[in-house]
Amino acid sequence: YVRQKAYYHFLSNGALLPQSSLSEKISDEEYLTGIITMNQDIARYAIGRATERDVNSVMLSRDLISSILDHLMKYDFRNGHLRRKYDGVKYALKTTETVLYELSVTGADIEKSSGEEHLTKKSKPEDSDEINKLLPEDELEHLRKRMEHRDELREKLIKRCRDGQKAAKQAIYALHRDDIKKASQLISDCEKNILEQLMPIVEEEPTLRYGSYSNVLEEYAEAKLYFAWLLGKSDECNDRSNPVGVLLLPEDFNLIPLQVEDYIGGLCDLTGEIGRYAVKKGTLRDAETVRFCLETDMSIIYALESLSRLPGGNIGKKMEPLRRSIEKLEKMLYELSLVKATGRNVVSEANDGDPGKE
Repeated sequence: YVRQKAYYHFLSNGALLPQSSLSEKISDEEYLTGIITMNQDIARYAIGRATERDVNSVMLSRDLISSILDHLMKYDFRNGHLRRKYDGVKYALKTTETVLYELSVTGADIEKSSGEEHLTKKSKPEDSDEINKLLPEDELEHLRKRMEHRDELREKLIKRCRDGQKAAKQAIYALHRDDIKKASQLISDCEKNILEQLMPIVEEEPTLRYGSYSNVLEEYAEAKLYFAWLLGKSDECNDRSNPVGVLLLPEDFNLIPLQVEDYIGGLCDLTGEIGRYAVKKGTLRDAETVRFCLETDMSIIYALESLSRLPGGNIGKKMEPLRRSIEKLEKMLYELSLVKATGRNVVSEANDGDPGKE
């Protein structure tokens, strides 16, 4: 949309479309994407005008692309989609310069055509009036500052997300080691990190909601889900030898509300932890608990497959590992049934250190 509007504005006025002239609400990234890709259209326009020997139009195209490129060089696009599109502006400028060169060698008077109407490569840097005719300099400078501030917030968010994600992962490891107290403390640390360190940044800049922040929420959801599945919602289960089997619902996350994709992502990852727990119980020949783990995983996949459409993101990629986890648990149950059928007496624990017992 911005690309089409900007190109039409160029054809009508010979200048770059200001962001403020757009009636629709357009984000800074969308506006930059539009004006960057528009340079390809200007380069094609310049080729078309060159066939008519319209040197002035070709030079205007070259000057605008050059001015846009000069402004874009002030940004730090990193390795995002804007960085890849930014390279196209260089090729568009090269195209217009090549066309001008070809016109000059075929007899066109480039110097005479330039006159005072266009900003040429020989213009002095202090000719800011000519630049302002091509670009809305003040608006672009404000946009650049907003982008820089957003980049600073993104860097700060990424660094702080590491602490929250680390705490959630360590909480899961602690649960596998039956260290309930430490797991509970680590989940609290993760919640504190999200509420005090991460949420204020996301509230200031909502576009940072996806990426590192959503990954932390998924990891947090997985830790909370696994904790509740083992011990229940309130950790009041006295018998910790077997899982309670409680699956938290999205509304159970009162302290830190989750979006649908965050909850489902954590739910899919939960099946991996249940699979590891089942392996632990399988080594003790606890077939009933392994069967319970299998039933939990199957109930999750049935619930997800009953949805008319899965959320976006990486949820679709997590379905195949979930199916493989179910297949492994089914195979484990089959092997345990073979052990039982053979009548083998498997000792799962040490005989209290008494060498006389067998």
